[in-house]
Amino acid sequence: MDTCSCSTLQKSLQLLVSAPLQMRQLAVVVLLIALHSVVLGSFIYFFTESFYRIIFHAQVENLFFVRQSGLFLLCLGLFYLAPLTDLQKKYRLVPIVIATKVLAVLFLVTNAHITRNPANIFLAAFLDGLMALILIVLYRRAVFSLRDYL
Repeated sequence: MDTCSCSTLQKSLQLLVSAPLQMRQLAVVVLLIALHSVVLGSFIYFFTESFYRIIFHAQVENLFFVRQSGLFLLCLGLFYLAPLTDLQKKYRLVPIVIATKVLAVLFLVTNAHITRNPANIFLAAFLDGLMALILIVLYRRAVFSLRDYL
């Protein structure tokens, strides 16, 4: 890691440590959601056939589109990290993260019936919805605490 990256990371951590508790809690959840997306997206992209076998109990019919979805999820996870560079200034990006989770739930629920294993898709929808709800609650608490902090 170069000195510029280290100083940016160090600055981000200092800002986060000095932030209100609610803002720190929000940061931890955003980080966990980002890591979830990066890991899952990487697994889908690099281990496509294994992913398909585990989740759908089927062979991949179109490798291109499955890998593309994995890459998209990986990129989305990297975007989720953006507010963490300075959450007190970039907290307004969190509703975009919430929106992507809500859209994921809608997509999963409305398309589960066209998969070979809808139960796994409904489970994914439930977990994405849970992430969205947790983010909504923590975001609201963080925004109110930030108003008092500033």
